[in-house]
Amino acid sequence: MRVSDLVFESIKPLFQGDIRLVEVEYVKRNDGMHLIVYIDKDGGVTIDDCVKVNDIITQYMDDLNPTNDASYMLDVSSYGLDRPLKYDWQFKKYENKKVNVKLYRKVDGKKEFVATLLGKDEKGFMFNLNDENFTINTADVAYITPYIEF
Repeated sequence: MRVSDLVFESIKPLFQGDIRLVEVEYVKRNDGMHLIVYIDKDGGVTIDDCVKVNDIITQYMDDLNPTNDASYMLDVSSYGLDRPLKYDWQFKKYENKKVNVKLYRKVDGKKEFVATLLGKDEKGFMFNLNDENFTINTADVAYITPYIEF
């Protein structure tokens, strides 16, 4: 099992409150290996949230030893607005907000567009674009990211 998957599955039960675990990466950076724990929270993640999560999982990581004694730096970070939405709770968070949509293949001549996310169900994602509602099958969606308006 990959280090990132092992850590994700191992620490997932530690997240019971309003802070949610989104992803874990184990990556090489200029200064060595980094184990990055990405979190999210309604209203946004604060530095205090990152410190709190770091404090909770640091001892746990020492006991887990996911890298078999290889050194790494533990980073806790907000998931970030430019990252793809992955979970139902994230899609719910962005309902009635603009999102960027990237498709695997063209639908109605478009492979990428910005639309309002209306929801998600077993059939797919519901959007509104130019006052027209439509659904795109989940299998056709490569990823959805929040739309950042400047």
